[in-house]
Amino acid sequence: MKQIFAFLCLAFVMASCNNSQDKPAETATTETPAAAAEVTLPYSLSSPYHNWSIGSNENVAAAMKGLKAFVDNDFATLAAVTGDSLELNFDQLQVKLTRDSAMKFFTDARKVYNDLKVTMHDYVSVVSSDKKTEWVTLWYTQSWKDAKGVADSVQVVNDIRLEKGKMVELDEKTSRFQKKK
Repeated sequence: MKQIFAFLCLAFVMASCNNSQDKPAETATTETPAAAAEVTLPYSLSSPYHNWSIGSNENVAAAMKGLKAFVDNDFATLAAVTGDSLELNFDQLQVKLTRDSAMKFFTDARKVYNDLKVTMHDYVSVVSSDKKTEWVTLWYTQSWKDAKGVADSVQVVNDIRLEKGKMVELDEKTSRFQKKK
């Protein structure tokens, strides 16, 4: 997620620096676009920047297929899009599981949700310049009813690392909505 955030920040900076066409001709700069993009960032990266570019829609489809399989209680399909192991990074849970252990984890987790629904808001797939690291980010709202029929929902951001079209890492961030008074 940090790398995707850095990519989005860099894209924003590049877009804002390359806005010379809106300026009058007498104030136009003679800098090259590459020189204009060089800025001093307030933070250094913990590892080298991967020079991200837009990834494949096939990876988006694999990531969404895994999410839909969870929603539909279809753990055979979820297992089919999961690698031999899956690293989970959730709030207060960081673990690497075998595919079979991950399916047991998801099967148990799914039991607490009734009438589970996902409203997808957006997605992006990115790949590093060396093509070794691929991520898909999904932004969505997840809503459900608990065992007593009480409705609830959260905003979710999933960062899913894929290798050869299989999910190998899931980093999930959630944000609860404010309770209505």
